[in-house]
Amino acid sequence: MRPTGPMPAMPGAWRWRPNPLRRRSDVVEAWAGLATAAVVAVGAPAAGLATGRTVGYELQRTVRLQHAQRHLVPATVLSTSARTVPAVSADGDSTDGQDTVRSAVVRWTAPDGTVRTGTIHIVLPRQSGDRVPVWIDTRGVLTGRPMDRSTATTNAVAAGLGVAAGVASFACGMRQLLGWRILRRRLADWERAWARLGQDWGRAGAGG
Repeated sequence: MRPTGPMPAMPGAWRWRPNPLRRRSDVVEAWAGLATAAVVAVGAPAAGLATGRTVGYELQRTVRLQHAQRHLVPATVLSTSARTVPAVSADGDSTDGQDTVRSAVVRWTAPDGTVRTGTIHIVLPRQSGDRVPVWIDTRGVLTGRPMDRSTATTNAVAAGLGVAAGVASFACGMRQLLGWRILRRRLADWERAWARLGQDWGRAGAGG
């Protein structure tokens, strides 16, 4: 069935219509609400998208640079010692929790042909003479696994969402602050109006 009664008015629409009861603060509050809605609906997503693209571009550039400068090479285990620490595997991956890992001294050959030694953490049991993969940079120094594209994309999306949420929260917070200040001013105005009205109570011809 089609509704026969009048359509309900939009909440707050009275602030936009001229009427003798409308105050200046009502207009300010209406515009503030409209501006906040615009920021949340348009500004925050735009800021998040711009941030995500910028961060994503820089991270993808870092991915390409790290993959060009870091190489996986075989290393020979010279000695190991077991201890419990937050584990980082030989190829630079982190493991969850506390694991019994071995601090291993390894030897590898740098790009310039020199033989280098260093210490890494390995999760799997190794013995002297075993071969393990290690990441090194262009100077032949041990380094971590290069960032992959999926990690860069995830971080860029997280940055964009964080900025969008921050902008929206800031806009809503400023709207709440403005509403609080308007409310305080209204209460002060009402208090002064009641004080003036109270002075006229009991006087002859006060309502005349």
